[in-house]
This record gives sequence, structure tokens and C-alpha cells, in this order.
Amino acid sequence: MTRNTNRQGNHPDPDRHAADIAQSVEVAWNKSNHSGRRDVALSVVSALALLNQRDANTADLAEQLRAQSAEEVARTLREIYTAVINSRPDLTHLVFPLMQWVFNDPEPALKRAAKQVADAALHARQLDLTGTERRYDTDLLGVVLTLLKSDSAGKANAQIYTPMPLADMMARMTPPEEHSSVCDPAVGTGGLLRASAQAMRELDRDPATVAWYGADVDELAIAACAVNSLIWGLGPHIVLCVANTLSEGDWARRAEAQRAEVLQISEQVRRDKLMIHAVRTAQQLTELPIDESQVHE
Repeated sequence: MTRNTNRQGNHPDPDRHAADIAQSVEVAWNKSNHSGRRDVALSVVSALALLNQRDANTADLAEQLRAQSAEEVARTLREIYTAVINSRPDLTHLVFPLMQWVFNDPEPALKRAAKQVADAALHARQLDLTGTERRYDTDLLGVVLTLLKSDSAGKANAQIYTPMPLADMMARMTPPEEHSSVCDPAVGTGGLLRASAQAMRELDRDPATVAWYGADVDELAIAACAVNSLIWGLGPHIVLCVANTLSEGDWARRAEAQRAEVLQISEQVRRDKLMIHAVRTAQQLTELPIDESQVHE
């Protein structure tokens, strides 16, 4: 059995590592003849980012995933997103643009394309970045989304790499207090939220105590931001929505209402499932065969 003996490889710089992964994903996706479906490519990277790499004394998780067939990869993605739905129902409507394709019985060609992306990301050692604490230091999903949307790697570098140090500097100037709120009306995939959370950690403050608000006009960016909130440990109060904040001044209230509605529906579904289980259990108990010998005794 192969052991994973080098978790960080040749990538001491998380931002550079993120760029390498994104470029590998972009090349693999463009070769798949599905380049218009950037939601699928981003979905694969996002799902992999939700996996924690195992320690060095266990079998290499990346190797196990690369050994899966296209059908098995699709099944693994469904399992990952199902876990998100079950554990964080408040994020379901936000992550939906990323995960909907894998629940819609995708055609074999699309599954093969998704596997090609997964293999490319894993070959670029994504789990060494997102499966370790290095995931707090960069925004891989932001780099991937920008590169998938752009015409060249250089354009993606110009859009992503320069703001990251600036976001870190700004966050350190005014790090959030615990139990406060942070709002970014042009949140994108959450780079400023990540920087603020890191600034808090440097001061031994817990980012999970903060209420994080954000909006963006791009639904895929919001979906990636929701996944990033899990990757970066931002906690349970994530309020995001797709909105043009220049024309919708009250977007935060709408986002809060959407979140409350989703949680209410989720709770009702949970209760319905419990009721169905109870009814079925009662039916099984009442339909047990009767021992006639015990009755006559």
C-alpha cells in the first residue's frame, strides 16, 4: 500500500500552488469539450476541497480517488454534496448552482470530463493544499473560477494574486472582534472574508463567532464563497445572496429571509422524515406474526 510521505511537495507558497492547480484544471476542462460548463469544473474542485487529507501514515487519499472510475467519481461527488446538505442545510440554496448537475443524472461524457478535472487537480496535489491547514492561506476556488472565466492564465493572475496581499493587509489593520459582523457587498468567492478570519486567528480570536455577510452578482461566485466558508471554518452564521448591491440596498435583509426560509423547510423535512420513520416502525411492530401457542396459553 502506498504511503503519502510528502504533503506539501514543491509548493511552499499557497497562492502559487493554487495557481498551478487552477491551470491544471483549466487545461483538463478545455480538453473535455465541455468548456462552457464551468460550473462542473468548479464543482469538482469545490467538492475535493471539502475533503480532509489523511495523515502521512495512511494510504494516500488522492491516489485512491484517482483510481476511481468516472461513475465512481460522480458518486463520490454526490456523497460529498449530500453531506453538505445534511450538515449545513442553510447553505443548500447557495451551493445549489455547483452541485445540481451531479444530482441530475449527468450523461457519461460529462462524468468523464469531471473525472479528468478531478485527476488533474489531484495530480497537482490539491489535497496537499485544501486538505491541510494551508487551505486558510489562499482562495483556490477564486483562482479556479477566475481562470475558467478568463481568456488567459495571465489575466487570472492579474485579477487574483494582487488583491490577496492587499486583503490580508486591510484585514490586519482592523481585525474583527468575536461576535461581531463582517459585510462585503462585493464578496466574490470570499477573499476578504478569508483574510479577516486569518487576522482573527493571529490574535487567537474565533472566526466562527462572527456573522459573515456577502453578496455578488455571480451565482457561481456565491456558491464558491459558501463552500469556502466551510473550508475556512467561518462558522454557522453565513448570510450570502446573489444581488447587485448598487441597486438593491436591502439585500442583507433578503438574504436573511432566504436563509430563515431554507432552515424552516429543512426542519420540516427533518420532522417529516422522523414521522415517516415512526409510522413505518409502528407498522412493522403491529404486523409482527402472532405466536398462536402463546395466545391460547
